[in-house]
Amino acid sequence: MKTKFVIGLALGAASLTLHLNAQANLQDTRDVLGRWVETKQIISEENANWRVEESILKDTKNLLSSELERLNKALEDMEATATAADEERSQLADQKEKLTAASAVVESNIGSLETQIKTIVKTLPQPLVEKLKPLIRRLPDDPNKTELSLGERVQNIVGILSQADKFNTTITLSNESREMETGKVVQVTTLYWGLAMAYFVDNSGSYAGLGTPSAEGWVWKEVSGAGAQIKQLLDIYEGTEEIQFVEVPASIN
Repeated sequence: MKTKFVIGLALGAASLTLHLNAQANLQDTRDVLGRWVETKQIISEENANWRVEESILKDTKNLLSSELERLNKALEDMEATATAADEERSQLADQKEKLTAASAVVESNIGSLETQIKTIVKTLPQPLVEKLKPLIRRLPDDPNKTELSLGERVQNIVGILSQADKFNTTITLSNESREMETGKVVQVTTLYWGLAMAYFVDNSGSYAGLGTPSAEGWVWKEVSGAGAQIKQLLDIYEGTEEIQFVEVPASIN
């Protein structure tokens, strides 16, 4: 009897111990599951956060790559522009040097050219001189004392020579008053053949002749009996008579 009681007591203790151990294990399991669930949530949140940050980092990387590419292209363009600018600057410097040297040559000779132009003007026909008067008046009396710039002085000379060349390559008709050898002043029509020679005749054909340039101006000479031929020549030039050969006097210097 006593033995059964002891056995029963031992079994009860063992059962109680097992029950208590089972409850402890269940609580541990619950604690572990709780921590596992919490860890999974943390991992899930971290993964979600990382995906967001990864997307932001990729976008940032792409943006920075594009900006770097743009800056490299801009740098290449600036280097190319700088190289072109250096080349242009060098060319301009060479041109400036050449122009400075040329200007020095022109400046040292401009006075002599102006003096020569004044001499040439005396040999020009009056219609051309009248046209050139604005430029002729700008020629300095003393080449060493003038307020005109070098460019203005060169323009005067070029203007006079270009107008003289134009006159020399054309035929010019002019109405003029001319004093005859008798001292009579007659209204005549003059046909200039460039700067080489000219013919003149009055309306009636009574006074006619030719003119040639000289160092002191044009020399006009009456030619007796040439009025009809010279008048015919002028009529052909003006288109009032058909084109044909006309014999007129000539003078060769």
